[in-house]
Amino acid sequence: MKNKRLLAASMAFILSAASLTGCSGGNNTTNGSSSGETASKETNAESAGTTEAEAPKGEKTVLTVWHTWGAGPGTDAMEKVVEMYNQSNDKNVEINLQFVANKASGNTQTMDKLMASIAAGNPPEIALLDNFQIPTWAQQDALVKLDDLMAASGLSFDGIYDWASNGSHYKDAVYSIPYNGDTRALFYNKDLFAAAGLDPEDPPSTIEELNEAAEKLTIMDGNTYKQVGFIPWLNAGKPIYTWGWNFGGDFYDVDTNTLTVAKAENIEALQWEVDFAEKFGGKSFIEFANGLGSGAQDAFVTGQVAMAVRGNFDIANMAQYNPDLNYGICPIPSKVEGEHATWAGGWAFVIPRGAKNQELSMDFMKYMLSDEAQTVMAQDSASFSPRKSVSEAVFGSDDKYKAFLDYIETAKIRPPVPVGQLLWDNLNQVLDSALNGKDTPENLMKALDVSINEELKKLN
Repeated sequence: MKNKRLLAASMAFILSAASLTGCSGGNNTTNGSSSGETASKETNAESAGTTEAEAPKGEKTVLTVWHTWGAGPGTDAMEKVVEMYNQSNDKNVEINLQFVANKASGNTQTMDKLMASIAAGNPPEIALLDNFQIPTWAQQDALVKLDDLMAASGLSFDGIYDWASNGSHYKDAVYSIPYNGDTRALFYNKDLFAAAGLDPEDPPSTIEELNEAAEKLTIMDGNTYKQVGFIPWLNAGKPIYTWGWNFGGDFYDVDTNTLTVAKAENIEALQWEVDFAEKFGGKSFIEFANGLGSGAQDAFVTGQVAMAVRGNFDIANMAQYNPDLNYGICPIPSKVEGEHATWAGGWAFVIPRGAKNQELSMDFMKYMLSDEAQTVMAQDSASFSPRKSVSEAVFGSDDKYKAFLDYIETAKIRPPVPVGQLLWDNLNQVLDSALNGKDTPENLMKALDVSINEELKKLN
């Protein structure tokens, strides 16, 4: 925790120093803003066009977009849509996508290089960030408010899912334009269900049914796990959010701006995970889970694990690594019948503080949220579109997406707070500590509740 505080303090110091020196230099201008109401007015004034750089007649304006995505369908789709914009825009603009090596943090990605470039006054015009991290960046005064730019361009969030729109806001201002999304559901192997005497068309709907199915689907060979029915923290089941929400809990009170980590339902969910591990072998079960592979060796792909919470993006993985896999997808089981919860994540475009050509950048981001661009993105990457109409048009007739689409409108998002990344990291640490018996779920969750709210108060 101490190291996290030092990191946050260092980021704040760098940005403060940058604004004091005017962030001059490089190929970018600065908005010269500082925190507070004055900064907001200055940023909005510049959004009206004072940062717009005119290219010589006939010469293209090149806008650089930083992203952290490696090779894969998502990157291929983004490159395709960017090329569509480059060929069709009437602004004489060319988008230059640049991959930036990232720092992994609990299945999310951060971009340290971006923060350094903002501090140096030389950021790219646009960056692609994990949308749940937007409050952290906004709190650091690292992003441009987009409200005025959106209004000037005619872009609105009409027809956008709440999870996408809410993730783009911080303190009633817009800081990002959503690009894609994903939600979670339970994948289950129909052939393994049938072999265990379970109905392949009647997957578990409650936690109790999930426990029962897991027991029937687990096969031991002496002390060796030949097949495991379920591992609660595998894949998209890892975040404590997944089970806290499905036990009826929540993690944030928006009215009081308080994180509610220690809600009884959240503690109950974590205790269930610990009890589940103990029931199926304790330390040996945890070690088995830790040793499972990925890609073509993914435990669900190979049939080592019969059920797993996955994202809609994993449908493409199943098709690639085991196209003959006979599996179904259903809502994540909940403690109370019918009260299923899923959660959404996604990526979004931002304009870093100090970037030039902001109006042209908004034109590009507006295009990336258009029906045309979103349809190609969704079809080619299997990611959901923030646009409800596009997601329904692309995925509505595919039975494998039904469990996702049935709950996507009410999908929850991780708390939209500036300590969101810190909370994510610490929840993962709490899970690891609980599974390994370092303390009780109740003590761990209550301790985190106190410490994380202390950090949040510092930023109010």
